[in-house]
Amino acid sequence: MDLNMSVSAIGLAIFLFTVLLSFLLGWARKNNGRLSLPGPLALPIIGNLHQLGALPHRSLQRLAEKHGPIMLVKMGFVPVVVASSSETAKHFLKTHDLNFANRPSIAAAKYLFYNHKDIVFAPYGDYWRNMRKICMLELLSAQRIESFNSVREEEALAMVRSIWEKSEEGRVGVDVSQSVACYISDLMWRILTGRTNADCLSGGTAFEELVWEGNVLMGAVNIGDFIPCLEWLDLQGLRRRMKNVHQQLDAIFDKIIDEHVERKGRRSVEEEEEEERQKDLIDVLVDMDITDEDKKGIIMDMFLGGIESSAITLEWVMSELLRNLHVMKKLQEEIDFILKRDEKITNSHIASMEYLHCVVKETLRLYPIGPLLIPRESTESCVVEGPHHDYFIPARTRVIINAWAIGRDPRVWKDPFEFRPERFVSKNFDIIRDLELRMIPFGAGRRGCPGASMAIANIELALVHLLHFFDWRCEGELDMRESFGSTIPRKTHLFAIPTWRLRVNAPSCLKI
Repeated sequence: MDLNMSVSAIGLAIFLFTVLLSFLLGWARKNNGRLSLPGPLALPIIGNLHQLGALPHRSLQRLAEKHGPIMLVKMGFVPVVVASSSETAKHFLKTHDLNFANRPSIAAAKYLFYNHKDIVFAPYGDYWRNMRKICMLELLSAQRIESFNSVREEEALAMVRSIWEKSEEGRVGVDVSQSVACYISDLMWRILTGRTNADCLSGGTAFEELVWEGNVLMGAVNIGDFIPCLEWLDLQGLRRRMKNVHQQLDAIFDKIIDEHVERKGRRSVEEEEEEERQKDLIDVLVDMDITDEDKKGIIMDMFLGGIESSAITLEWVMSELLRNLHVMKKLQEEIDFILKRDEKITNSHIASMEYLHCVVKETLRLYPIGPLLIPRESTESCVVEGPHHDYFIPARTRVIINAWAIGRDPRVWKDPFEFRPERFVSKNFDIIRDLELRMIPFGAGRRGCPGASMAIANIELALVHLLHFFDWRCEGELDMRESFGSTIPRKTHLFAIPTWRLRVNAPSCLKI
C-alpha cells in the first residue's frame, strides 16, 4: 500500500513537473527570452492601487525613479505599463503608435461620453477616424480658429473690465482663478454656440460646476475599472455621479442643437450667405450628416476638454509669474515694446511676442494639460525597447504615459523644477509636434489633442491682456499645491491684487 502510494506520488510529481516545464518553455518561446517588465511588488486583489495616493502622477514618478522609466504596475486585476521618460514614450506614441492607438473601455467613457461616442475615448477605427477628420477639417482648422479672433479679443477685454470692477479699482484682491475660468467659459460658449454665456440654459455657474465635476470624474481612479467584479457595487459613487452629470449636460446639449436647427430653418438663402463667416461650431455640426449623439459626443469633448484645461493653465502661469516677478517684468517689457499703451491687442501682436510663447511653453512643461495621458491599449502583441532589455507587451495591455514626469525629467531638462522660460528663447521648439517628445502637454501621435492650437490661442491672448493692463502682487505666501483629476488644478484658488498700469484711465480703455 505504501509502495503504491509512493509510486503514485512520484508519478504525480513527474506529471506536474512536465506540465510546469512545458508552460515555462512555452512562455519563454512566446517572450523570445525577453525579461518581464520591472515594477513594484503588487498586493493580492488591489495590486498597486494603494501606492497611487492623492497625486498619482507624483507617486508614479517616484516609483519610476526606483524601478525605471518603463515599468509594470498592477491596478487591481489590470496590468498597466507606465512610461515616464521621453525615450520610453516614443515607443508607444511614435514607433508603435498605431498599435497603441486604441482606448481601453472605462466607466467615464461609457457613462459620460455616450458610450465611447466621442473623439477622446472612441476605440481606434473608422468611427474615430471620421470624427477626428470632422474636427480637424471643419471645427479646429487654422482658418476656423482665426475666424474667432475678434471674439477672443472682446472676451479678453471683458475679463479685464470685470477684474477691475471686482478689485474696486485696485483696492482689494480678486479671485484670479474664477476670473480666468469665466473668461474661458464665456469664450467657449461664444465659439461653440454663439451665446454670450450659459445663463439661459443652465444658470451659468451651474454649467461651470457641471464641467468641473465632469473633469474630476474623468480623472478619478475608479476601482470598478480595475476590479471588474466590484464595478456593479459602485463603491465610490462615481458611476452615480457620472450619470447625473451626463444627464444634465445632455439636456443642455439637446437644447443647443434644437435651437440651432430652428435657427437654420428660419434663415433665407440671403441670410445664410451673409452669416456664413459668422457660423459658430454648432452651426457647422448641424450641417453635417451625423447623428445627434455623434454631435453631442463632440460637444462634450469640447466643453469638458476646452474649458477647464485652458483655465487651469492660465491659473498656473499667473501663479508662476507672481512667484517669479522678474519673469513678469520681462514679459511686460516685451508687451510694451510691441504694443502702444493705448493700442488694441490683436492676434498679429501676439505672433510677434517670442518671450510670451516661451512663458506659455514653460508653464505647459511644468503643468501639462493632462498629467497622465488618457490610457492607451495595445491591439496586438509587440516588443518595445527598454533602457537595458527588450520587453514583450501582450495584446490588450493598458499603457499610461506620465506627461508630468516627462516634462520634469532631469536627463532632458536642466534645473527641471525651476520656472525658466529663457530655456526656449531662440529655439524653434514646436510644443505641439516636438519629434523628440521632450514634453507632451497635449499628448502626441494619433491620439494627440486636436484642440491644442485653439487652447494656446485662447491662453496667450488672455495672458497679454492680464499683464498689459495690470501689475499684480500677492499678499502673504503663495500656495502652489495642486490637486489631481484629468487635469492638475490648484488646490486653492489664486488671489492677487491688480494695479492699473496704463497712462490712459480705465473707463476709456475698457469700452467694448
